[in-house]
Amino acid sequence: MAFRTKRQTVDLGGREVSFRYAGSGPPAVLLHESPRSSVALLPLMERLAGRFTVFGFDTPGFGGSDPLAMDRPSSADYADALAEAMTALGIARAPVYGTHTGACIAMELARGHPARGAVAVMDGYPVFTPAEQEELLRAYLPQLRPSWDGTHVAWLWARVRDQFTFFPWYAAGNLGRLPRDPPPLDFHQLVVEDFLRAGDHYRPAYAAAFRFDGTGPLAGVQVPVAVVAREDDLLFPHLDRLPDTLPDRIAVHRLGADRDAWGAAIGDIMAAHPGQATAPQPAADPLGARPVRRRFIETPAGAAHVRFAGPQDGRPVVLLHRTPGWSAELDDRLVRLGRHGPAIAIDLPGNGESDPAPVPGLPAVVDWLGGCLDALGIRECDLAGEGTGAAFAAAVAADGPAAVRRLTLAQAPAGPDRGPETSGAPACPDLRPRWDGAHLAAAWYWARDSLLYRRWDARTVAGAWRLPDDPPVDLLHARFTGAVLGAAGNDALYRAAHDAELDRLIDRAAHRGAAVERIDMPLALRPSHGE
Repeated sequence: MAFRTKRQTVDLGGREVSFRYAGSGPPAVLLHESPRSSVALLPLMERLAGRFTVFGFDTPGFGGSDPLAMDRPSSADYADALAEAMTALGIARAPVYGTHTGACIAMELARGHPARGAVAVMDGYPVFTPAEQEELLRAYLPQLRPSWDGTHVAWLWARVRDQFTFFPWYAAGNLGRLPRDPPPLDFHQLVVEDFLRAGDHYRPAYAAAFRFDGTGPLAGVQVPVAVVAREDDLLFPHLDRLPDTLPDRIAVHRLGADRDAWGAAIGDIMAAHPGQATAPQPAADPLGARPVRRRFIETPAGAAHVRFAGPQDGRPVVLLHRTPGWSAELDDRLVRLGRHGPAIAIDLPGNGESDPAPVPGLPAVVDWLGGCLDALGIRECDLAGEGTGAAFAAAVAADGPAAVRRLTLAQAPAGPDRGPETSGAPACPDLRPRWDGAHLAAAWYWARDSLLYRRWDARTVAGAWRLPDDPPVDLLHARFTGAVLGAAGNDALYRAAHDAELDRLIDRAAHRGAAVERIDMPLALRPSHGE
């Protein structure tokens, strides 16, 4: 069975923190490098889950965690934020592991909150010289701002490829060439996905790590510290930059490249310095005060990522996005609907941040969505879907557990005999990763053309959507990001929607009491006077 973590968010005064957890036993806390998310911690979490209940946090600004509301946060600020999250979850004391950026935060937690960390395990601990710090802060962190022409997409793929070829990534010559093979293509893709989750928020934590003084905190730390590095780590040579004489509580571990031996060594260090005996069991946090709140809900078929807006009481409107896509592209619509009552958007299975359905096919998707509605306690709702989401909305209204009072179908699939969409356009181009990055360009122009035209593959003036006077770049980037994040789940969802007998489903939904409306425009571009 594939290793699986649970995911959840905790609200800290309107700032959401996302984390993964797995395993059993006493708690252990893990912190990732930049520009990654807790996805990067999964290999270590799997190796430790037999010995600990492992919590992998998304650092503020990365993954699903909101950024810190400061102009120039330090590693100590990120440590304060981590201590706050640990308190909210009931983790009073635990071993804390961090790698690269996470190592800086682990050190600052040990220094500023010594009661919280039973041991600080710092893997790939940076010790930059002042000249290196100045250079990295000058050139390493350009802005990542979406542009209508998609130039940021080409830059992003080159940036990630160069990160694994040169150091610094912009030193594209023999002097900067790394003495190791780049990782596989799929690993490059994971880094791109984490970059997209973070957007321009990737820069503050990176900058904090570059400003971090690697030698200064060592003398004054009052808890056990393990400075660790694998021989294949970019920062392995930084072990030689540590002071010749270190306090007895600080141990240095030079490890080989074997990942299993590395994971066992980390686990042994943590086990030698245990924290509290039992780990808390995270519960769904009460929804906070953000305009759009996020939560992971557990269903019999896996975890679903859900976005909320508006009050919690009343009959909700539930939105289902198109495939490719994810619920984030519906945030503006969600906020507008939330002014009048509860509004919810769900990442379809295998898209966005949701787990895939356990088996393919329309019945499995309906069961998955029905499990979401049950987990949310929804017995009655209005339901709106776009593209493939419209087919699934019709199927849920016809056969799902909730009573659907109003069913809105935007650009609904036309069924097996008439093509995959009312427009007749295929679902999307092939978005499987390619070394030349063409899959990202294909995703960007698919997203752009799907906003410009009724048929993204047949661009005509007669088939053009009416857009705002200013190009909706944020919406375009959200749709593009959803296409990239959900690429592995797109085909299964497309086939399930394509198999739907939409007319029959609409008749059954109407027979169950749903008022049905069909519209031929994206939900995000619909005027705000009603759903």
